[in-house]
Amino acid sequence: MTPTGRVPRLSFTKLALFEFCPAAYRYRYVDRVRVPFASRLVIGAIVHSVLHRLFQRLLAREPVDKAIVDRLHADYWVKAPQLNRGRNLDIWTAAQALLDRYWAANHESLGTPIMLESRFRFRPESAENYSIEGIVDRVDVNSSGTEIIDYKTGHRPPNMPDRLRAQLHTYALGVERTVERTADRLTAYFLADNETISVKPDPEYKADLLGRYTAVAAGVEDGNYQARPGPHCHHCDFNRGCAFRWRAD
Repeated sequence: MTPTGRVPRLSFTKLALFEFCPAAYRYRYVDRVRVPFASRLVIGAIVHSVLHRLFQRLLAREPVDKAIVDRLHADYWVKAPQLNRGRNLDIWTAAQALLDRYWAANHESLGTPIMLESRFRFRPESAENYSIEGIVDRVDVNSSGTEIIDYKTGHRPPNMPDRLRAQLHTYALGVERTVERTADRLTAYFLADNETISVKPDPEYKADLLGRYTAVAAGVEDGNYQARPGPHCHHCDFNRGCAFRWRAD
């Protein structure tokens, strides 16, 4: 248990942040320091929400068309009082552009989802001191078998980075442990250019990944949040107020 007596509830986001820098993990999850506003995160939240509602219609076998996509986007803004189209026109325009391009690229074949925004939480075998949780954007069944899909608002990288591989394998573990369905394909869909990158689940990688979660759980349990300063500090949300941040000489 942590110093507060709670069993750590880890997620891929927490794993990645602790491995990036334990001090950053402490700022966000222990000290609850507010993450600075970033329009890209708001755009991502909007597009994810609209696509989720669109895919719900697919799951319910309800008709979908471009007008419905536009209406779902407009509805999001009505129900989000902190956003205003006039004040946040750049955010509205960016989100609409991503939705327009997604529809243009996919409207003839939107796939067959069987699970949407599915939450999972499980404790790995022999691990009594932590659990792993998360939310899977979408699970499809197609000719290749069961496919886990995660949507990203950025551009497709030339190769799958370890961070993304770890995220997708975390979701594969979650689906396996909670609904007893084995994924055959793990896919990241990049909305900026409507391209995907996929891998097959790797049992050895999943086993190593669980070891990484165990190491992070041990660090959290011990309250070991020693900073790891370096050039990567420039990409940290807490860089400006961090006493340990890296400074180039």
